[in-house]
Amino acid sequence: MRKFFTIVFFLIVIQSSFAQGHKRDYFGTQIGTSFTYPLPRGWKANGKLYTRIFWAKDGQNNEELGKNAPAMDVIRFTLAVAKSHSPFFSYGMGYLIGGEQEFGGGYDRENRLFQQVTFSQLLKGRARLAQQIKLEERFMESGNRVRLRTKFSYELPLQGKNLDPSEWYLLGEYELLMDLRNKQARNAFFYDNRLQLNIGRYTMKMKKIEYGIGYYLTTISKSSDKEQFWFLRFGLFLN
Repeated sequence: MRKFFTIVFFLIVIQSSFAQGHKRDYFGTQIGTSFTYPLPRGWKANGKLYTRIFWAKDGQNNEELGKNAPAMDVIRFTLAVAKSHSPFFSYGMGYLIGGEQEFGGGYDRENRLFQQVTFSQLLKGRARLAQQIKLEERFMESGNRVRLRTKFSYELPLQGKNLDPSEWYLLGEYELLMDLRNKQARNAFFYDNRLQLNIGRYTMKMKKIEYGIGYYLTTISKSSDKEQFWFLRFGLFLN
């Protein structure tokens, strides 16, 4: 666990230290829920709804600065299907609909297609380390975009070796986003770092509740201006 967060911290510091632009801070809340339903032949369907609202914005009285801030207020719904090829490998695809409203700007609607693969392994028979690679095609009113996402997650039971009903667990996630557009269109290739640290409880056989904090570091201009997003997180997951 210590190595996981050391590597994540190092990557974020490296990206942040090379930036010569300005930074602004935003604080808010993210709430999400999802439901997973089994399908024939080993497939499963998942529906996910989440919203992220920022209630404190650095420089929020400056409308011109605020218009450049991405994803100020977000609501999105995702529907995906996936198949587990083994306990440690799965693949899937899905569709997202939603949008975001920039501070001082308009509401930007979005449709998104994605394909993903997930690898996982047990560490010392207790903790689970997983990596997910996702390719996204985003269709937005402000222009179409293609990006690649890679996410690492580390789940550790806090009571015993296995995660059983009514027990608590620790979940750490780090995600790196890459803009696959040409250099003229994108602000940076590695343009977004996302880190979450959650405490969750397996409340019963088919339900998990998570509480946590999140941090996003996003490059928003070619001059390396950045936005830092800090938020409290709540999630409810049903199977």
